[in-house]
Amino acid sequence: MRSAADTAVVPKPTSIEKALEVCEVLSGAQGGMALTDVAASVSLPRPSVHRLLAVLKRRGYVRQDEDTQRYSLTLKMLDISFRLLGRSELRLHAYPVLREYVLRGRPRSFVAVPAAGEVTYIWGAGPDEAAMRTAYGRQMPAHCADYFDGGSQGSRRLSCLRLSGAGDVTASPSVVLRLGSPDTDGSQRLFCACAPVYDYSGREVARVGVFGHGPDDAPILNEHNREAWDLSRRVSTRLGFLPGAGLEQH
Repeated sequence: MRSAADTAVVPKPTSIEKALEVCEVLSGAQGGMALTDVAASVSLPRPSVHRLLAVLKRRGYVRQDEDTQRYSLTLKMLDISFRLLGRSELRLHAYPVLREYVLRGRPRSFVAVPAAGEVTYIWGAGPDEAAMRTAYGRQMPAHCADYFDGGSQGSRRLSCLRLSGAGDVTASPSVVLRLGSPDTDGSQRLFCACAPVYDYSGREVARVGVFGHGPDDAPILNEHNREAWDLSRRVSTRLGFLPGAGLEQH
């Protein structure tokens, strides 16, 4: 007698699975593969494989030699992996700096990668303990990147200082962005100060900063702007950015 497991229906592979299988086959072909060979390797009809290869080619994962018409993988998969490793390295170097900062009783801190929709918050959770949480794929209220890209938050009470150059530290009153109703009813505002993080090549890869709540935005106009800039300088240095190449200490 056949069991239920023996008669279970095996789900048909999806288009994504088929495309991944094509990529796996091409990864083992040093000189590329002809369409017929790819189709035979993945046991799919030539027209189906041709459509999959066309999509992969259009998205930059596969290239086709103009002379031989053979297909091969590009380095896009590797590029995606390096991006992931880069963010991991960024957190690896940023965490000790931000941890030391919050354990001194300072406000909550964060490191944000706007291009990846990712922000990691770090705050003091005890005398010698720091807590950390990473959020993905949603609005990041701390570094407020959307506010500087035309975003709108209606009546939200927020003051954000986005440092872009060393001169912004002393010019903070003129570059702070204030959203929401004026500070006349005594309610709390969210204040935030952030500064750029550069890697060894001088490319901005993230932002670090501090944020909290208070009756006004006085903190970011005073010590927090300098602290955010100092955090960015220290993290950038750990990533190989040369001191004095733009992150001057004030």
